[in-house]
Amino acid sequence: MIYVKALIVGAVGGLFLAVLWVFAALWLPVNIAILRSYWQNEGIGGASATVGSGSIILAGLVGFAAGSGWSVRRERRRHKGDARRDPHARVP
Repeated sequence: MIYVKALIVGAVGGLFLAVLWVFAALWLPVNIAILRSYWQNEGIGGASATVGSGSIILAGLVGFAAGSGWSVRRERRRHKGDARRDPHARVP
């Protein structure tokens, strides 16, 4: 059950980080260029940005690894703490 939870948490973490990466890679360059041209009184300005699928997949994999690793580590610590409270339980 620990690994099923880790799989779910990893998938959610990967999806979250991929969406965050797309937002940051598309929204920030466009709006920073527009704001810079607005502050310098150069008119509206224009900008464009592209995001490749490779960077999105990498962000998803990093998010998956971080989420699943955190979940497994958390569950193992929680179960190890239960074994320490029980004097008859084996602690590996």
